Amino acid sequence: MKTPINIGVIGLGGISTAHIPTYISDQRVKLVAGCDIDKKWMEHRTNELGIKGYTDFYDLINDKSIDAVSVCLPNRYHKEATIAALEAGKHVLCEKPMAINATEAVAMHEASIKAGKKLMIRQNQRHEAITQLLKKQIDAGTFGDIYLIRTAWRRALGTMPSPFNWRETGEAYSRNWFNEKAEGGGVLRDLGCHLLDVALYLTNFPKMVDVSCSAYRKFKADNLPTGDKHVFDSEDLAIAHIKFENGMSMEIEVSFGSFIGTETVFTDIYGTKAGASRRDGNLSLFKQIDGAYTTETVRQNLVDGRDTSIESFIDSIVNDTEPFVTSAQGVEIIRILDAMYESAGEIK
Repeated sequence: MKTPINIGVIGLGGISTAHIPTYISDQRVKLVAGCDIDKKWMEHRTNELGIKGYTDFYDLINDKSIDAVSVCLPNRYHKEATIAALEAGKHVLCEKPMAINATEAVAMHEASIKAGKKLMIRQNQRHEAITQLLKKQIDAGTFGDIYLIRTAWRRALGTMPSPFNWRETGEAYSRNWFNEKAEGGGVLRDLGCHLLDVALYLTNFPKMVDVSCSAYRKFKADNLPTGDKHVFDSEDLAIAHIKFENGMSMEIEVSFGSFIGTETVFTDIYGTKAGASRRDGNLSLFKQIDGAYTTETVRQNLVDGRDTSIESFIDSIVNDTEPFVTSAQGVEIIRILDAMYESAGEIK
């Protein structure tokens, strides 16, 4: 494909700052447009970046000079914006989670196939160097048969998603969609999709056969004004046990806030030849060497923590290759999330 590739960013909120710097620095692309429903904020950001601005994403999508877009909108708008962009002949990088249910995710996947355009889901933790190290070791047979993965992302109280935040201009804006079922919020979609993607990627996406899940909403955000009427009805904690066709099981726990000491993220891998424990960015490998059991620690300063997800999207367009995180894989993650919600039933 010709370069530079002209890029538009749909949604200029916080997550767009993970996309824009790479689009500015990578000489293979040119950031040409941005869109945000907040006109004042859109004008501030697009003037700052020296690009065209839109308040309606359909206007950006219909800009024929644009070759590809990043969809950085709240979850419930992912399907609409992505399909519209694909049908307009643009490649799409969509923020995670892919969609709020599998029906929407499948429609997005099928639209990509029909349009003949790339659709990549930004599951950025798959790109991390520790994940890639583990993947190489697993594919080389180091772990033998992986039969259990135990993973969690637990946050302490005091870090619950606030219903509002402030622009750098000093103005407040709403972000309560994290806390509302109708908006596709909830901790399973926000944090759980990361843990699921990494575990499934490492194990070549085995087929799910059964899920048992419980979901809870016990807390609201801190420091809310008296009489605050924001809705808090999506889950703030969920725990599940998942069984796969190949015999592997997975235990997953995610929380926006609970009575624990500090935020903790971990993935433990149980194999017949080796095991691994990834905790808060540090990795330990457990093996048997000449009859003795040993622990190897991966030194953190040797691990490149740079996020290459945006570069990977650009690579897929320039080289006409399959995206590193495919839309088909995105669909499988959403199917498992749907099964979790169905198993959990009413949030307790």
